[in-house]
Amino acid sequence: MEVLTPAMMTKCDQETIEAGYPEILLMESAALGTAKLADEVIKKEMIYKKRDKIEITILVGKGNNGGDGLAAARILKNWGYKPKIILSSSRDELKGVNKKNLELAVLNKIKIYQFPDLKKEKFLTEINNSDLIIDALLGTGITGELRGNIKKIINLISQEAYDHVLTLAVDIPSGIIGKTGNTAGEALKADYTATMAAYKRGLILYPGRDYSGEVQVIDIGIQKEAIEKYGDGLKIFNQQEAKKLIPYRKNYGHKGDFGKIAVLAGSRGMTGAPLLTTKSALKSGSGLVYLLISEEIEALTSSQLEELVGIPLPSQKGIIAEKAFEKIKQFSKKVDLLAVGPGLGSNTAVQKIIKNILEQLNIPLVLDADALNVINDLKLLKNYQGELILTPHPGEMSRLIGLNISEINNNRLEIARDFAKENNLSLVLKGAATITAASDGRTYINSSGCNGMATAGSGDVLTGIVSSLKAQGMNSFEAAALAVYVHGRAGEYAAAVESNYALTAGNIIDNLAAVWNELT
Repeated sequence: MEVLTPAMMTKCDQETIEAGYPEILLMESAALGTAKLADEVIKKEMIYKKRDKIEITILVGKGNNGGDGLAAARILKNWGYKPKIILSSSRDELKGVNKKNLELAVLNKIKIYQFPDLKKEKFLTEINNSDLIIDALLGTGITGELRGNIKKIINLISQEAYDHVLTLAVDIPSGIIGKTGNTAGEALKADYTATMAAYKRGLILYPGRDYSGEVQVIDIGIQKEAIEKYGDGLKIFNQQEAKKLIPYRKNYGHKGDFGKIAVLAGSRGMTGAPLLTTKSALKSGSGLVYLLISEEIEALTSSQLEELVGIPLPSQKGIIAEKAFEKIKQFSKKVDLLAVGPGLGSNTAVQKIIKNILEQLNIPLVLDADALNVINDLKLLKNYQGELILTPHPGEMSRLIGLNISEINNNRLEIARDFAKENNLSLVLKGAATITAASDGRTYINSSGCNGMATAGSGDVLTGIVSSLKAQGMNSFEAAALAVYVHGRAGEYAAAVESNYALTAGNIIDNLAAVWNELT
């Protein structure tokens, strides 16, 4: 599903209106969708309370977002609820279709307050007595800091209301910047968000994602063609996308048909990383997984995973030696993919081996962890003759491109997309809201995962899943995006049992089977 910026959404609205779709009808569709979601939420959260006893407060700003809220109040009143409206401004400040919907609210005898006329105590009483708040104060277009009455309203609710009242945001929580997901100083936290026509970036980038709750996209009549025309190829990767991409497994296949992988990983003191990578690859459908590892620790790792085939490499002090490259090169001819990096070490010998791999091989390649940390010339990536997938976390990305971690996290989308394009590869920029970018500009924001996955070894598990899916014949970009989703979903399953506090990387692997069953 497409993800738009506010500017892209404005163009979609304008084209739809110019084609003859009246603005007030768009607003009515948005209001109906909002009211339907409010009705669903109430039925889910307040099953023992009658409609005519349910107090709904609609917070209304001066813009079209407020107009959506006004129209939703009228619909909810007609459905038997008890809505009341709190305007952030005086009635005289509403114009156009917003003014018309205010007049219709008056005709429907809905109680209307003007925030400038309300005393603080009265306002808080109305909020505290509400069963549901519908936040229609601000839309997606804000860019600067909150100010005036909007800021006062949000601060009063956030800081002085007795308890958090169940809240539904219209399009985006007020105070979240639609393009970036950052807060405009303050923001009103929602439990649910009814967003119009398509996801907005601010709903799925942090911290906005934390403020948005459960998001439902409302069809308001914007044509799919318009959304695709003005979008930039950014989509959210969810279960629906995942089910489309699951690789087919033929019933008469043998182990060679499902991907032969070589994993170049591990060093003395870092035996866990290669085991996590190889085990997750085996649990993701791979027929054969080989571990190319320092001869000093090969027996130790191979004995811990029965299905693993260990291949010892020449080493010094537990780290593969430079002369191991020739054996790696010859072995690469036997497999469909080479995954490199987890726990490998980062000395001069490793650096030279990675350089040789990038200069002399053409096998599909997945680079992670130490394989990324030793790259000091991006031309090696750009000139690689095979398909290439990189899976850096922000720290590894920082070392690759020379920006600090905060700069990367504040501009994750553009950095991931530009790097993938410039270096002709598929990139997984890990972290909260993992980004997967293709060399042609297509980009996914992942929808799965939990904070318990911020644990040692989680990235090694992802490397194994990516490698397995790519070796099974998938397109590199799609393999990476599907792997990220599966990895996150397995983490969600694991957290449901272990909690986010106790979750380990091994728990993610243990729950991969549940995800594959869910998707097939």
